[in-house]
Amino acid sequence: MTPQQATGTIEEIGAQDHSVTSEYRIFGPPGTGKTTSLTRQIQRAVSRFGGDGVLVTSFSRAAAAELAGRDLPISGDRLGTLHSHCWHCLGGPEIAEANVADWNRDNPHMALTAKKKLGRLDGEEEDDDSGLAKDGDSLLQQLSRFRGMMTPELAWPMQIRSFARKWQEYKDANGLLDFTDLIDVSLRDVYTAPKSPSVIFADEAQDLNMMQLALLRKWGKRAEYFIVAGDDDQTIYSFAGASPEAMLNPDIPEDHKIILKQSFRVPRAVHALAEKTIRQVTIRQPKVYQPRPEDGVLSRLATGGLNATEYGILKSAEEHLAAGQTVMFLASCSYMLKPLIQVLRSHGIPFHNPYRRSNGFWNPLRFGKAASTPSRVLALLVGHPSACELHRPWTEGDLALWADMLASRGILRPGAKTALKRAMVDREATVKYLDQTFEPGALESLMEAFDGDQAGLLKWWRDRLTAESLKRAEFPLEVAARCGAPGLLERPEVIVGTIHSVKGAEADVVYLFPDLSRAGDCQYQRCGPPRDSVVRLFYVGITRARHTLYICPAETPRAIEI
Repeated sequence: MTPQQATGTIEEIGAQDHSVTSEYRIFGPPGTGKTTSLTRQIQRAVSRFGGDGVLVTSFSRAAAAELAGRDLPISGDRLGTLHSHCWHCLGGPEIAEANVADWNRDNPHMALTAKKKLGRLDGEEEDDDSGLAKDGDSLLQQLSRFRGMMTPELAWPMQIRSFARKWQEYKDANGLLDFTDLIDVSLRDVYTAPKSPSVIFADEAQDLNMMQLALLRKWGKRAEYFIVAGDDDQTIYSFAGASPEAMLNPDIPEDHKIILKQSFRVPRAVHALAEKTIRQVTIRQPKVYQPRPEDGVLSRLATGGLNATEYGILKSAEEHLAAGQTVMFLASCSYMLKPLIQVLRSHGIPFHNPYRRSNGFWNPLRFGKAASTPSRVLALLVGHPSACELHRPWTEGDLALWADMLASRGILRPGAKTALKRAMVDREATVKYLDQTFEPGALESLMEAFDGDQAGLLKWWRDRLTAESLKRAEFPLEVAARCGAPGLLERPEVIVGTIHSVKGAEADVVYLFPDLSRAGDCQYQRCGPPRDSVVRLFYVGITRARHTLYICPAETPRAIEI
Protein backbone atom coordinates (compact mmCIF):
# COMPACT_ATOMS: atom_id res chain seq x y z
CA MET A 1 0.00 0.00 0.00
CA THR A 2 1.39 3.44 -0.91
CA PRO A 3 1.27 6.37 1.47
CA GLN A 4 -1.26 8.05 -0.80
CA GLN A 5 -3.51 5.01 -0.64
CA ALA A 6 -3.08 5.00 3.12
CA THR A 7 -4.71 8.43 3.29
CA GLY A 8 -8.09 6.82 3.61
CA THR A 9 -7.12 4.45 6.42
CA ILE A 10 -6.52 6.97 9.19
CA GLU A 11 -9.20 5.47 11.43
CA GLU A 12 -7.45 2.11 11.28
CA ILE A 13 -4.34 3.27 13.13
CA GLY A 14 -3.86 1.17 16.23
CA ALA A 15 -5.83 -1.75 14.85
CA GLN A 16 -3.04 -3.11 12.66
CA ASP A 17 -0.27 -5.61 13.30
CA HIS A 18 2.65 -4.04 15.21
CA SER A 19 5.06 -6.93 14.69
CA VAL A 20 7.27 -4.74 12.47
CA THR A 21 7.00 -1.40 14.26
CA SER A 22 4.51 0.39 16.46
CA GLU A 23 5.31 3.77 14.89
CA TYR A 24 2.90 5.56 12.58
CA ARG A 25 3.46 8.88 10.85
CA ILE A 26 0.92 11.47 9.84
CA PHE A 27 2.26 13.93 7.28
CA GLY A 28 0.32 17.17 7.19
CA PRO A 29 1.36 19.62 4.44
CA PRO A 30 0.31 23.26 4.93
CA GLY A 31 -3.38 23.75 5.57
CA THR A 32 -4.40 20.09 5.36
CA GLY A 33 -5.96 19.86 8.82
CA LYS A 34 -3.26 17.94 10.65
CA THR A 35 -4.46 19.09 14.06
CA THR A 36 -8.00 18.01 13.27
CA SER A 37 -6.80 14.57 12.17
CA LEU A 38 -4.59 14.23 15.23
CA THR A 39 -7.47 15.25 17.49
CA ARG A 40 -9.62 12.52 15.98
CA GLN A 41 -6.89 9.97 16.59
CA ILE A 42 -6.45 11.07 20.21
CA GLN A 43 -10.19 10.81 20.87
CA ARG A 44 -10.24 7.35 19.35
CA ALA A 45 -7.28 6.24 21.51
CA VAL A 46 -8.91 7.61 24.66
CA SER A 47 -12.13 5.72 23.95
CA ARG A 48 -10.08 2.52 23.70
CA PHE A 49 -7.46 2.97 26.45
CA GLY A 50 -8.89 5.66 28.74
CA GLY A 51 -7.61 9.15 29.47
CA ASP A 52 -4.59 8.01 31.52
CA GLY A 53 -3.66 5.58 28.77
CA VAL A 54 -2.78 8.37 26.34
CA LEU A 55 0.15 10.81 26.38
CA VAL A 56 0.28 13.79 24.01
CA THR A 57 3.40 15.84 23.45
CA SER A 58 4.26 18.65 21.10
CA PHE A 59 7.24 20.76 20.15
CA SER A 60 5.82 24.07 21.35
CA ARG A 61 3.41 25.56 23.81
CA ALA A 62 1.44 27.01 20.90
CA ALA A 63 0.90 23.58 19.35
CA ALA A 64 -0.03 22.12 22.74
CA ALA A 65 -2.48 24.96 23.34
CA GLU A 66 -4.09 24.38 19.96
CA LEU A 67 -4.64 20.73 20.82
CA ALA A 68 -5.87 21.65 24.30
CA GLY A 69 -8.40 23.97 22.69
CA ARG A 70 -9.97 20.98 20.96
CA ASP A 71 -11.44 19.80 24.29
CA LEU A 72 -9.46 16.58 24.34
CA PRO A 73 -10.79 14.04 26.87
CA ILE A 74 -7.50 13.85 28.79
CA SER A 75 -6.22 15.56 31.92
CA GLY A 76 -3.80 18.49 31.75
CA ASP A 77 -0.79 16.44 32.85
CA ARG A 78 -1.22 14.16 29.83
CA LEU A 79 -0.73 17.02 27.36
CA GLY A 80 2.41 19.17 27.17
CA THR A 81 5.77 19.73 25.57
CA LEU A 82 8.38 16.98 25.71
CA HIS A 83 10.60 19.12 27.95
CA SER A 84 7.72 19.55 30.38
CA HIS A 85 6.99 15.81 30.50
CA CYS A 86 10.67 15.08 31.13
CA TRP A 87 10.95 17.73 33.84
CA HIS A 88 8.09 16.11 35.74
CA CYS A 89 9.57 12.63 35.20
CA LEU A 90 12.84 13.78 36.75
CA GLY A 91 11.20 15.30 39.82
CA GLY A 92 11.22 18.95 38.79
CA PRO A 93 14.96 19.74 38.87
CA GLU A 94 16.32 23.30 38.94
CA ILE A 95 17.05 24.51 35.40
CA ALA A 96 20.51 25.83 34.65
CA GLU A 97 19.46 28.40 32.04
CA ALA A 98 17.18 30.01 34.64
CA ASN A 99 20.02 30.17 37.22
CA VAL A 100 22.95 31.85 35.52
CA ALA A 101 23.80 34.70 37.94
CA ASP A 102 26.83 32.88 39.43
CA TRP A 103 27.91 31.66 36.00
CA ASN A 104 27.85 35.20 34.61
CA ARG A 105 29.80 36.52 37.58
CA ASP A 106 32.55 33.91 37.16
CA ASN A 107 32.51 33.79 33.34
CA PRO A 108 31.83 37.35 32.10
CA HIS A 109 33.31 36.54 28.68
CA MET A 110 30.73 33.73 28.27
CA ALA A 111 27.76 35.40 29.98
CA LEU A 112 24.30 33.95 29.35
CA THR A 113 20.87 35.51 29.16
CA ALA A 114 18.67 34.08 31.89
CA LYS A 115 15.70 32.14 30.53
CA LYS A 116 12.27 31.83 32.03
CA LYS A 117 12.09 28.25 33.26
CA LEU A 118 8.37 27.80 32.79
CA GLY A 119 8.40 29.47 29.39
CA ARG A 120 11.01 27.12 28.02
CA LEU A 121 9.44 24.06 29.63
CA ASP A 122 6.24 25.01 27.87
CA GLY A 123 8.05 25.14 24.55
CA GLU A 124 8.73 28.85 24.30
CA GLU A 125 10.35 29.16 20.91
CA GLU A 126 13.11 31.41 19.71
CA ASP A 127 13.88 32.57 16.22
CA ASP A 128 17.34 31.82 14.95
CA ASP A 129 18.32 35.49 15.20
CA SER A 130 16.86 36.26 18.62
CA GLY A 131 17.78 35.55 22.21
CA LEU A 132 21.54 35.70 21.55
CA ALA A 133 22.22 39.02 23.24
CA LYS A 134 25.24 37.86 25.27
CA ASP A 135 28.50 36.20 24.26
CA GLY A 136 27.68 32.86 25.86
CA ASP A 137 24.22 32.55 24.29
CA SER A 138 25.56 31.50 20.91
CA LEU A 139 27.94 29.00 22.53
CA LEU A 140 25.14 27.38 24.52
CA GLN A 141 22.89 27.28 21.47
CA GLN A 142 25.60 25.54 19.46
CA LEU A 143 26.29 23.10 22.29
CA SER A 144 22.60 22.26 22.59
CA ARG A 145 22.41 21.77 18.83
CA PHE A 146 25.34 19.33 18.72
CA ARG A 147 23.97 17.42 21.68
CA GLY A 148 20.47 17.34 20.22
CA MET A 149 21.83 15.98 16.95
CA MET A 150 23.73 13.36 19.00
CA THR A 151 26.97 14.39 17.35
CA PRO A 152 30.01 12.74 19.02
CA GLU A 153 31.90 15.16 21.24
CA LEU A 154 35.11 14.66 19.32
CA ALA A 155 33.40 16.21 16.29
CA TRP A 156 32.50 19.41 18.16
CA PRO A 157 34.60 22.54 17.55
CA MET A 158 37.26 23.06 20.20
CA GLN A 159 35.61 26.24 21.46
CA ILE A 160 32.33 24.37 22.07
CA ARG A 161 34.12 21.51 23.84
CA SER A 162 35.85 23.98 26.14
CA PHE A 163 32.58 25.76 26.89
CA ALA A 164 30.82 22.40 27.46
CA ARG A 165 33.35 21.36 30.12
CA LYS A 166 32.98 24.60 32.06
CA TRP A 167 29.20 24.51 31.72
CA GLN A 168 29.05 20.91 32.98
CA GLU A 169 31.23 21.77 35.98
CA TYR A 170 28.92 24.66 36.82
CA LYS A 171 25.81 22.47 36.58
CA ASP A 172 27.36 19.71 38.69
CA ALA A 173 28.50 22.13 41.38
CA ASN A 174 25.04 23.67 41.70
CA GLY A 175 22.85 20.59 41.15
CA LEU A 176 21.36 21.92 37.92
CA LEU A 177 20.16 20.40 34.67
CA ASP A 178 19.90 22.37 31.44
CA PHE A 179 17.10 21.94 28.93
CA THR A 180 19.05 19.44 26.83
CA ASP A 181 19.85 17.44 29.99
CA LEU A 182 16.12 16.94 30.54
CA ILE A 183 15.96 14.96 27.31
CA ASP A 184 19.40 13.35 27.64
CA VAL A 185 18.87 12.06 31.20
CA SER A 186 15.36 10.86 30.38
CA LEU A 187 16.69 9.00 27.33
CA ARG A 188 19.27 7.31 29.53
CA ASP A 189 17.29 6.68 32.72
CA VAL A 190 13.52 6.87 32.15
CA TYR A 191 12.36 3.51 30.85
CA THR A 192 8.76 4.40 29.99
CA ALA A 193 6.75 7.56 29.41
CA PRO A 194 4.91 9.05 32.43
CA LYS A 195 2.22 6.63 33.72
CA SER A 196 3.22 4.05 31.06
CA PRO A 197 0.69 5.12 28.39
CA SER A 198 -0.70 2.69 25.85
CA VAL A 199 -0.54 5.34 23.11
CA ILE A 200 1.82 8.28 22.58
CA PHE A 201 1.22 11.17 20.19
CA ALA A 202 4.02 13.53 19.13
CA ASP A 203 2.84 16.65 17.30
CA GLU A 204 5.03 19.03 15.26
CA ALA A 205 7.58 16.24 15.08
CA GLN A 206 9.55 17.86 12.25
CA ASP A 207 10.81 20.41 14.79
CA LEU A 208 12.16 17.79 17.19
CA ASN A 209 15.84 16.90 17.04
CA MET A 210 17.35 13.43 16.89
CA MET A 211 17.73 13.08 20.66
CA GLN A 212 14.12 14.10 21.31
CA LEU A 213 12.79 11.68 18.71
CA ALA A 214 15.06 8.93 20.06
CA LEU A 215 13.45 9.38 23.47
CA LEU A 216 9.94 9.28 22.00
CA ARG A 217 10.75 6.14 20.04
CA LYS A 218 12.21 4.51 23.14
CA TRP A 219 9.00 5.28 25.01
CA GLY A 220 6.93 4.33 21.97
CA LYS A 221 8.34 0.80 21.93
CA ARG A 222 6.72 0.23 25.33
CA ALA A 223 3.35 1.50 24.09
CA GLU A 224 0.74 -0.30 22.01
CA TYR A 225 1.50 2.19 19.26
CA PHE A 226 2.66 5.78 18.88
CA ILE A 227 2.00 8.42 16.25
CA VAL A 228 4.47 10.99 14.99
CA ALA A 229 2.68 13.89 13.28
CA GLY A 230 4.30 16.69 11.32
CA ASP A 231 5.62 17.66 7.92
CA ASP A 232 9.26 17.18 7.01
CA ASP A 233 8.91 19.92 4.37
CA GLN A 234 8.28 22.41 7.18
CA THR A 235 11.44 21.62 9.18
CA ILE A 236 12.70 25.12 9.94
CA TYR A 237 14.46 24.73 13.29
CA SER A 238 17.71 23.38 11.87
CA PHE A 239 19.63 25.91 13.99
CA ALA A 240 18.31 24.00 17.02
CA GLY A 241 19.22 20.59 15.60
CA ALA A 242 15.97 19.61 13.88
CA SER A 243 16.31 17.78 10.58
CA PRO A 244 14.02 15.89 8.18
CA GLU A 245 16.18 12.81 8.61
CA ALA A 246 15.35 12.67 12.32
CA MET A 247 11.66 12.39 11.51
CA LEU A 248 11.99 10.17 8.42
CA ASN A 249 14.51 7.66 9.77
CA PRO A 250 14.27 4.80 10.39
CA ASP A 251 11.98 3.91 7.53
CA ILE A 252 8.63 2.34 8.39
CA PRO A 253 6.16 0.33 6.30
CA GLU A 254 4.26 2.35 3.73
CA ASP A 255 0.92 1.42 5.27
CA HIS A 256 2.06 3.09 8.51
CA LYS A 257 2.31 6.45 6.71
CA ILE A 258 -0.72 8.70 6.44
CA ILE A 259 -0.50 11.67 4.09
CA LEU A 260 -3.13 14.39 4.29
CA LYS A 261 -3.23 15.65 0.74
CA GLN A 262 -5.97 18.29 0.49
CA SER A 263 -5.07 21.84 1.53
CA PHE A 264 -7.92 23.97 2.83
CA ARG A 265 -5.74 27.09 2.78
CA VAL A 266 -3.39 27.39 -0.17
CA PRO A 267 -4.92 28.44 -3.53
CA ARG A 268 -3.68 27.21 -6.90
CA ALA A 269 -1.35 30.11 -7.83
CA VAL A 270 0.40 30.07 -4.45
CA HIS A 271 0.44 26.26 -4.37
CA ALA A 272 2.25 26.10 -7.72
CA LEU A 273 5.06 28.28 -6.38
CA ALA A 274 5.20 26.29 -3.15
CA GLU A 275 5.54 23.00 -5.01
CA LYS A 276 8.23 24.41 -7.30
CA THR A 277 10.12 25.66 -4.26
CA ILE A 278 9.98 22.56 -2.07
CA ARG A 279 10.96 20.20 -4.89
CA GLN A 280 14.43 21.79 -4.73
CA VAL A 281 15.29 20.07 -1.45
CA THR A 282 17.33 16.89 -1.47
CA ILE A 283 15.62 14.90 1.30
CA ARG A 284 11.85 14.66 1.73
CA GLN A 285 8.91 12.30 1.94
CA PRO A 286 7.18 12.30 -1.49
CA LYS A 287 3.61 13.57 -1.18
CA VAL A 288 0.49 14.14 -3.19
CA TYR A 289 -0.50 17.64 -2.12
CA GLN A 290 -3.47 19.43 -3.66
CA PRO A 291 -4.43 23.13 -3.54
CA ARG A 292 -7.83 24.37 -2.53
CA PRO A 293 -10.11 25.04 -5.52
CA GLU A 294 -9.46 28.76 -5.94
CA ASP A 295 -6.99 30.45 -8.26
CA GLY A 296 -5.67 32.98 -5.77
CA VAL A 297 -3.10 35.63 -6.70
CA LEU A 298 0.69 35.50 -6.95
CA SER A 299 2.31 38.86 -7.63
CA ARG A 300 5.95 39.91 -7.82
CA LEU A 301 6.35 43.54 -6.80
CA ALA A 302 8.79 45.87 -8.53
CA THR A 303 8.93 48.28 -5.58
CA GLY A 304 8.40 47.98 -1.86
CA GLY A 305 11.48 46.33 -0.44
CA LEU A 306 12.28 46.23 3.26
CA ASN A 307 13.56 49.82 3.31
CA ALA A 308 10.93 51.29 0.99
CA THR A 309 7.68 50.03 2.46
CA GLU A 310 6.17 53.48 2.96
CA TYR A 311 6.20 54.22 -0.74
CA GLY A 312 5.73 50.68 -1.99
CA ILE A 313 3.45 48.23 -0.28
CA LEU A 314 1.69 50.37 2.35
CA LYS A 315 -1.04 51.60 -0.01
CA SER A 316 -1.57 48.06 -1.29
CA ALA A 317 -1.84 46.70 2.24
CA GLU A 318 -4.33 49.40 3.24
CA GLU A 319 -6.54 48.50 0.27
CA HIS A 320 -6.62 44.87 1.40
CA LEU A 321 -7.40 45.94 4.97
CA ALA A 322 -10.23 48.14 3.73
CA ALA A 323 -11.63 45.12 1.90
CA GLY A 324 -11.78 43.21 5.18
CA GLN A 325 -8.75 40.98 4.55
CA THR A 326 -6.03 40.05 7.02
CA VAL A 327 -2.45 40.95 6.10
CA MET A 328 0.85 39.34 7.11
CA PHE A 329 4.37 40.72 6.60
CA LEU A 330 7.15 38.12 6.78
CA ALA A 331 10.94 38.26 6.75
CA SER A 332 13.62 35.72 7.52
CA CYS A 333 15.14 37.77 10.38
CA SER A 334 13.54 40.10 12.92
CA TYR A 335 15.96 43.00 12.40
CA MET A 336 14.79 43.25 8.79
CA LEU A 337 11.31 44.23 9.95
CA LYS A 338 12.35 47.43 11.75
CA PRO A 339 11.76 49.80 8.78
CA LEU A 340 8.34 48.26 8.17
CA ILE A 341 7.34 48.58 11.82
CA GLN A 342 8.40 52.23 11.83
CA VAL A 343 6.09 52.84 8.87
CA LEU A 344 3.16 51.03 10.48
CA ARG A 345 3.68 53.03 13.66
CA SER A 346 3.88 56.38 11.89
CA HIS A 347 0.61 55.66 10.06
CA GLY A 348 -1.22 54.36 13.13
CA ILE A 349 -1.88 50.94 11.62
CA PRO A 350 -2.47 48.38 14.39
CA PHE A 351 -0.31 45.26 14.16
CA HIS A 352 0.67 42.34 16.32
CA ASN A 353 2.17 38.87 16.40
CA PRO A 354 -0.18 36.61 18.38
CA TYR A 355 2.31 33.74 18.14
CA ARG A 356 5.05 35.67 19.99
CA ARG A 357 3.08 37.61 22.58
CA SER A 358 6.16 38.11 24.76
CA ASN A 359 7.83 40.15 22.00
CA GLY A 360 6.80 43.72 22.81
CA PHE A 361 8.36 45.07 19.59
CA TRP A 362 5.86 43.04 17.59
CA ASN A 363 2.99 43.56 20.05
CA PRO A 364 3.00 47.26 21.03
CA LEU A 365 -0.74 47.32 21.78
CA ARG A 366 -0.79 44.47 24.23
CA PHE A 367 -2.73 44.91 27.45
CA GLY A 368 -0.68 42.52 29.54
CA LYS A 369 -0.47 45.00 32.39
CA ALA A 370 -3.22 47.23 33.77
CA ALA A 371 -0.91 50.25 33.47
CA SER A 372 0.25 49.64 29.89
CA THR A 373 0.40 52.72 27.69
CA PRO A 374 -2.50 51.58 25.44
CA SER A 375 -4.63 51.10 28.55
CA ARG A 376 -3.82 54.68 29.62
CA VAL A 377 -4.90 56.07 26.23
CA LEU A 378 -8.07 54.01 26.44
CA ALA A 379 -8.73 55.32 29.97
CA LEU A 380 -8.54 58.86 28.55
CA LEU A 381 -10.92 58.16 25.68
CA VAL A 382 -13.67 56.19 27.44
CA GLY A 383 -14.94 59.38 29.04
CA HIS A 384 -15.51 61.03 25.63
CA PRO A 385 -18.83 60.45 23.83
CA SER A 386 -16.96 59.47 20.63
CA ALA A 387 -15.95 56.22 22.37
CA CYS A 388 -19.44 54.97 21.43
CA GLU A 389 -20.16 51.63 23.11
CA LEU A 390 -17.08 52.07 25.32
CA HIS A 391 -18.27 55.45 26.61
CA ARG A 392 -18.80 55.93 30.34
CA PRO A 393 -17.96 58.61 32.89
CA TRP A 394 -14.34 58.79 33.96
CA THR A 395 -13.55 57.01 37.19
CA GLU A 396 -10.82 57.94 39.61
CA GLY A 397 -9.00 54.85 38.32
CA ASP A 398 -9.17 56.16 34.73
CA LEU A 399 -7.80 59.49 35.85
CA ALA A 400 -4.98 57.82 37.74
CA LEU A 401 -3.95 55.99 34.59
CA TRP A 402 -3.83 58.83 32.08
CA ALA A 403 -2.94 61.75 34.37
CA ASP A 404 0.11 59.92 35.71
CA MET A 405 1.85 60.44 32.34
CA LEU A 406 1.35 64.21 32.37
CA ALA A 407 4.04 66.71 33.21
CA SER A 408 3.26 68.19 36.63
CA ARG A 409 4.27 71.84 36.39
CA GLY A 410 1.33 74.05 35.52
CA ILE A 411 -0.96 71.06 34.98
CA LEU A 412 -1.31 69.04 38.18
CA ARG A 413 -1.71 70.46 41.64
CA PRO A 414 1.14 69.76 44.11
CA GLY A 415 0.84 66.21 45.46
CA ALA A 416 -1.73 65.21 42.83
CA LYS A 417 0.25 62.26 41.51
CA THR A 418 0.67 60.88 45.00
CA ALA A 419 -3.04 61.33 45.64
CA LEU A 420 -3.92 59.59 42.36
CA LYS A 421 -2.16 56.46 43.55
CA ARG A 422 -4.75 56.24 46.34
CA ALA A 423 -7.68 56.69 43.94
CA MET A 424 -10.75 54.47 44.16
CA VAL A 425 -10.64 52.55 40.89
CA ASP A 426 -14.41 52.34 40.25
CA ARG A 427 -15.59 55.59 41.86
CA GLU A 428 -16.68 58.29 39.42
CA ALA A 429 -14.30 61.21 39.05
CA THR A 430 -16.47 64.15 40.06
CA VAL A 431 -15.91 67.77 39.08
CA LYS A 432 -14.66 68.36 42.62
CA TYR A 433 -12.14 65.51 42.23
CA LEU A 434 -10.94 66.95 38.92
CA ASP A 435 -10.58 70.38 40.55
CA GLN A 436 -8.46 68.84 43.32
CA THR A 437 -6.22 67.21 40.72
CA PHE A 438 -5.61 69.92 38.09
CA GLU A 439 -4.41 73.49 38.25
CA PRO A 440 -7.26 75.88 37.38
CA GLY A 441 -5.94 76.85 33.94
CA ALA A 442 -5.21 73.23 33.00
CA LEU A 443 -8.66 72.08 34.08
CA GLU A 444 -10.29 74.83 32.04
CA SER A 445 -8.35 73.84 28.93
CA LEU A 446 -9.15 70.15 29.56
CA MET A 447 -12.89 70.87 29.75
CA GLU A 448 -12.67 72.92 26.57
CA ALA A 449 -10.89 70.08 24.79
CA PHE A 450 -13.37 67.54 26.18
CA ASP A 451 -16.31 69.54 24.78
CA GLY A 452 -14.79 69.26 21.31
CA ASP A 453 -14.04 66.15 19.27
CA GLN A 454 -11.84 63.19 20.15
CA ALA A 455 -8.92 64.63 18.16
CA GLY A 456 -8.91 67.73 20.36
CA LEU A 457 -8.84 65.67 23.55
CA LEU A 458 -5.97 63.55 22.25
CA LYS A 459 -4.04 66.68 21.27
CA TRP A 460 -4.57 68.21 24.71
CA TRP A 461 -3.16 65.11 26.36
CA ARG A 462 -0.29 64.68 23.88
CA ASP A 463 0.86 68.28 24.31
CA ARG A 464 1.14 67.86 28.07
CA LEU A 465 2.91 64.52 28.34
CA THR A 466 6.40 64.18 29.74
CA ALA A 467 9.07 63.57 27.09
CA GLU A 468 9.42 59.92 28.10
CA SER A 469 5.66 59.38 28.21
CA LEU A 470 5.24 60.93 24.76
CA LYS A 471 7.78 58.51 23.32
CA ARG A 472 5.81 55.55 24.69
CA ALA A 473 2.42 56.96 23.75
CA GLU A 474 3.07 57.96 20.12
CA PHE A 475 1.86 54.72 18.54
CA PRO A 476 -1.29 54.13 20.63
CA LEU A 477 -2.16 57.79 20.06
CA GLU A 478 -1.80 57.34 16.30
CA VAL A 479 -3.97 54.22 16.43
CA ALA A 480 -6.61 56.03 18.48
CA ALA A 481 -6.59 58.95 16.05
CA ARG A 482 -7.00 56.59 13.11
CA CYS A 483 -9.33 53.94 14.54
CA GLY A 484 -10.89 55.48 17.63
CA ALA A 485 -11.00 53.94 21.09
CA PRO A 486 -12.22 50.53 19.81
CA GLY A 487 -9.08 50.30 17.67
CA LEU A 488 -7.00 49.89 20.81
CA LEU A 489 -8.97 46.81 21.82
CA GLU A 490 -9.79 45.10 18.54
CA ARG A 491 -7.57 42.31 17.31
CA PRO A 492 -5.24 43.85 14.70
CA GLU A 493 -5.71 42.67 11.13
CA VAL A 494 -1.97 42.97 10.43
CA ILE A 495 0.55 40.35 11.56
CA VAL A 496 4.27 41.14 11.57
CA GLY A 497 6.97 38.60 12.25
CA THR A 498 9.68 36.26 11.08
CA ILE A 499 8.73 33.12 9.18
CA HIS A 500 9.83 31.10 12.20
CA SER A 501 7.36 32.94 14.41
CA VAL A 502 4.23 32.27 12.32
CA LYS A 503 4.58 28.61 11.42
CA GLY A 504 1.06 27.17 11.54
CA ALA A 505 -0.56 30.57 10.97
CA GLU A 506 -2.27 32.01 7.90
CA ALA A 507 -3.53 35.31 6.50
CA ASP A 508 -5.57 36.32 3.47
CA VAL A 509 -2.68 38.37 2.10
CA VAL A 510 1.04 37.76 2.69
CA TYR A 511 3.94 40.05 1.82
CA LEU A 512 7.11 37.96 1.77
CA PHE A 513 10.55 39.59 1.80
CA PRO A 514 13.19 37.32 0.17
CA ASP A 515 16.20 38.92 1.87
CA LEU A 516 18.67 36.77 3.81
CA SER A 517 21.11 37.50 6.58
CA ARG A 518 24.82 36.90 5.91
CA ALA A 519 24.60 33.55 7.69
CA GLY A 520 21.44 32.63 5.77
CA ASP A 521 23.06 33.54 2.48
CA CYS A 522 26.10 31.39 3.30
CA GLN A 523 23.76 28.46 3.83
CA TYR A 524 21.83 29.19 0.64
CA GLN A 525 25.00 29.26 -1.45
CA ARG A 526 25.98 25.76 -0.30
CA CYS A 527 24.55 22.45 -1.46
CA GLY A 528 22.50 19.83 0.34
CA PRO A 529 21.11 20.30 3.88
CA PRO A 530 22.36 23.90 4.43
CA ARG A 531 20.61 25.15 1.30
CA ASP A 532 17.61 22.94 1.97
CA SER A 533 17.04 24.61 5.34
CA VAL A 534 16.67 28.02 3.66
CA VAL A 535 14.35 26.62 0.99
CA ARG A 536 12.13 25.00 3.62
CA LEU A 537 11.95 28.24 5.56
CA PHE A 538 10.58 30.14 2.57
CA TYR A 539 8.28 27.26 1.67
CA VAL A 540 6.67 27.83 5.05
CA GLY A 541 6.47 31.57 4.34
CA ILE A 542 4.85 31.03 0.94
CA THR A 543 2.21 28.68 2.30
CA ARG A 544 0.87 31.15 4.90
CA ALA A 545 -1.17 32.87 2.15
CA ARG A 546 -4.85 32.02 1.89
CA HIS A 547 -5.57 34.18 -1.15
CA THR A 548 -2.81 36.58 -2.25
CA LEU A 549 0.97 36.28 -2.04
CA TYR A 550 3.25 39.21 -2.84
CA ILE A 551 6.92 38.49 -3.41
CA CYS A 552 8.64 41.75 -2.51
CA PRO A 553 11.84 42.93 -4.21
CA ALA A 554 15.13 42.18 -2.47
CA GLU A 555 17.13 45.03 -0.96
CA THR A 556 20.53 43.37 -1.42
CA PRO A 557 22.08 40.56 -3.51
CA ARG A 558 21.66 38.34 -0.41
CA ALA A 559 18.25 36.91 -1.19
CA ILE A 560 16.63 33.63 -2.09
CA GLU A 561 15.44 33.12 -5.65
CA ILE A 562 11.74 32.35 -5.41
